[in-house]
Amino acid sequence: MIKIEALEEMISLCIASAYLKDDVSVSLLILARPESGKTQTMRQFSINNGVCWLSDITYTGLIDTLDKISDGTIRTLLIPDMLKLFGRSASIKSNLLTLMNELIEEGIKSIKTYEKKIEYKNFVRCNVISAITSTDFFSSRRLMGGIGFLSRVVPFSYSYSVSDVNEIFKSIMFGDNSFGFKKLKLPKKYVKVEMPIELCEKIKNNITLKVVDRFKRKVNEEAYGFRLQRNLQTLAKASALLSGRKNVLDEDVERLEWLSEWINYDFNVLRNNEIATKNQDKYKNV
Repeated sequence: MIKIEALEEMISLCIASAYLKDDVSVSLLILARPESGKTQTMRQFSINNGVCWLSDITYTGLIDTLDKISDGTIRTLLIPDMLKLFGRSASIKSNLLTLMNELIEEGIKSIKTYEKKIEYKNFVRCNVISAITSTDFFSSRRLMGGIGFLSRVVPFSYSYSVSDVNEIFKSIMFGDNSFGFKKLKLPKKYVKVEMPIELCEKIKNNITLKVVDRFKRKVNEEAYGFRLQRNLQTLAKASALLSGRKNVLDEDVERLEWLSEWINYDFNVLRNNEIATKNQDKYKNV
C-alpha cells in the first residue's frame, strides 16, 4: 500500500515502547475502511521479538498467553481484527474487554474462574495493537467507551485520497504485490530513556490538549487527557530508543506532532513526511 509510512511509524513506536524501563507500553487501535492495508501493515511487524500475532482472540485464549507474557517472551499482542471480538455475545465481549483493560493498564495478578485458578507473583501486563473497520468501530464505540477501553488505547484513524486510491488500483493492475517484513532494531533488555520537562510541556500544549478536544467532539469521550499525555511521552521515548538514544530530543516530539494528525477519530487522509523517510533505518526489511 502507498503512503503507509505514518501507520508503520506508529506501530514501530508502540512495539518499541515495550522495551522502555519504568514506562507503561502503549496500546494502539487502528481504524480505517476495509481494504486500507491495516492487516498487511501490522503483519509486517509480526516477526519482531516479543510480538505475538493473534488471528482470533477469546477470553480463554488471552488467559493462555499470560504465562509467556509473565516471563517476558511476549511483550506485544498484535490482533488484526477486533471484529471477531464484537461478533460474540454481549457478556463475552464485556468480559474480554474488561480483561484486556487490566492487561494493558495495571496488569493481571490473579484469575479465578470455574475452570482456571491462576496467581502471579507480579502483575502481568503487555500492550495490544489491534485494528477495526470504521463501521464496526462506530457501532461498538458505546461499549468500548463505557467499559473504559477507548481511554486506555491510542487511536490511529486514516483514509486515502481519490488520487491515492487510483494509484493503488494502478499498482494492483501492474502486478505490484510486493510484501515484506520489517525487523525493528530492538534492545535485548529494558532501556531507561530520559525526557526533559520542557518537551513534556510541548507535548501537552501542542498535542494532548488538542487531541482530547477532538475526542470530546467526535465520540463524546470525556477525559482529562492524563493517560494520553503519559502515552505520548512514552512514544517520544520509544522514538529516541529506536534512534539509538537514551534521551528524548525535540525531533522525537516533532515526529509525534506529525503523527498526531491521525491520533484521532477523524480519518484524515494519509500523507508522507520527510521525518518518516529519514528514520527508515530504524528497521530493516526482510
